[in-house]
This record gives sequence, C-alpha cells and structure tokens, in this order.
Amino acid sequence: MLKHRRAAVAATLLLALGCQTKAPPSAETATPTAAPAPPQTLDPWVTPPPSPDDPPSDVDNRRRADAMCASVTRAPFFQVEKNGKVNYILGSRHAGVSLAKQPPIVEAKVRSASTVVLETAPDDEADFPEDKSSVPELLGPELWQRYRKLVGPRRADALARKGVLMAHFLMLGMYEDTSQGLDSDIETLAVSLKKATAGLEAEQLQVDLMVSLLDARALRVAVQTSDRNSMQHDTETDVRDYCTGVEKAPGIDAKDRKDMLAAGYSDAEINQIEDKMVFQRNRNWIPKLEQLFAASDVFVVVGADHLPGDKGVLALLTKRGFNVTRVEATAQ
Repeated sequence: MLKHRRAAVAATLLLALGCQTKAPPSAETATPTAAPAPPQTLDPWVTPPPSPDDPPSDVDNRRRADAMCASVTRAPFFQVEKNGKVNYILGSRHAGVSLAKQPPIVEAKVRSASTVVLETAPDDEADFPEDKSSVPELLGPELWQRYRKLVGPRRADALARKGVLMAHFLMLGMYEDTSQGLDSDIETLAVSLKKATAGLEAEQLQVDLMVSLLDARALRVAVQTSDRNSMQHDTETDVRDYCTGVEKAPGIDAKDRKDMLAAGYSDAEINQIEDKMVFQRNRNWIPKLEQLFAASDVFVVVGADHLPGDKGVLALLTKRGFNVTRVEATAQ
C-alpha cells in the first residue's frame, strides 16, 4: 500500500506496507458530527468558524492533493514480457491519486486486460479486531496531550477508547486525501467491465500485519517524533514525488530508522519490520505472478514501494527471466 515517507514512524510502518486493505472504521465516524449547540443569542444557521486546533477537512485535503498532483507525469508503469507473453504492472500510491490522473495508457491497459490483479482480491474481506483499549493510558499523560494537539482535541477525545490502531489511522490520515484511491478506481473499473480478478495475498494477512506493526510502541514513537508541519510537508512531498516519478529506496529510510533507534528499537528489530512489511511480501508474490504471467494482457497493481530495489518485484522478476521495461507515457 503506502513509498510514503513521513517524519512519523507510524506513518512509515503503515504506508510502507503497501496495503490496499480497507482501513478500520473511519475516524470521522467516531467524531461527533455536529458541534455543541451555540448559545441561543447566535444565529443557529451559522456554522461556527473552524478552530486552529481542528485538523484539515476532507475538502482541504482534496484541494491539497490536486495542487500537488494535477496529473501523473511519469507513472511507475512497467511492461513485463517473457516467452512472447506481454503483461503490465503499475506501482500505486494508495491515497491522493486517482486513475483519472494517470497517463491514458494505464486505463487503456486495464480495459484491455484479460485479468486484473490487486494485492487482495475484490471479494476478499477481513475485519479488524475490536479494540476498546484506552489510548491515554497507553500513551501516558504527556504523550496523550501531545497526541491531542497533533490530531485535534475533539477527534482525539472521541477516539480515546477506540484502541491503538484507530489512533494510528487518525494520525496517518491527517493530510491524506482518502477520497481518491488508485487501487479502488482500478478495482471498480475492472468489476464494472466484468474482468477476471485476482489477489496476490489474503486481506487477513494485511490486517494481521497492520495490527502487529502498528502497536502502542510504534504509536509512542510516532507521537514523539511528529508535528503537524512535518506531517503536512512529508505528505505533500510524497504525493508530488510519486506523480513526477521520483524514485526512492524501498523500506524504512535513514531518518525514520534514526528515530526508531533513539526510541529503543534495535537494528535487528527494524530490519525485521522492514522485511515483514515489504520484502517478504515481494518474495511471496513472485510465484503467483509467474503463474499469472503465463498468460497475456494481465494487469497488476501493487504499492509502488514494492517495485524498486534489488529486493523489489521488478528485480525478482528479472532474475526469473522476465524482460521488464518502463512504459514512458506522460499524461495527456
């Protein structure tokens, strides 16, 4: 799913997963939908102005994503060929970028595909475990107050007993435009066209991975090392870099590794996290991709972080005898 660099280590853990699985119930659903009733002396039809402590709205995030990426000018889109069979694989940013922003050839190849392959199949669903643990108790008084300032007091208080995973997602989604999803757009198009579809892994695997990695320890590190300015800057930079084709090394970057080491993680633990969230999954996908690529016109979409590097999907396919070339298509 995910590729997505933020100062917050929790963001690294989730977004680098490359997971397309659905999130827990939206943080918005746990937030009161209406502000407290204004005094009777005020006009009841006038919406109170937003507080400086409020997080950005969905409209703000959509506007920001469109400003950072009106269109994808260099897509991580590759042709994969072996024994005369030609197929395609696209790296995705799971939020903030729609299919409409991709070069036209991307949608054309979805429409002409014999099979559309996603990380998890459209009919595969898994539930997140119920968690009513107290986030203030897990964080402690000082970090809880810092968390409230990061995500906004009203939202934080509404999720105080919704568990650590929901607390992560609320923080991770602060500056993300979740109204635009490339994977979901491709899935919707494939289903509407009655295409054959498949998944590379079970959604339960992705859920279990998020639950195991986005724990209380990771949340404490994220809260300690994050502020709103850096969260916004990193999200904007990541969207812009994806859309302009800036290539980044997969996995956990040097800054996030430094933050994790300072918080008590060992190098061995960080390497294990990195392997679980990216490289192990890459290795597991290769036999399935080889089977799928025995046919032609298969279209695959996975998190962009899974493609590059010597442990990436593209290199692993090359070692298996596939000829991989980038499709140098620009938006029109």
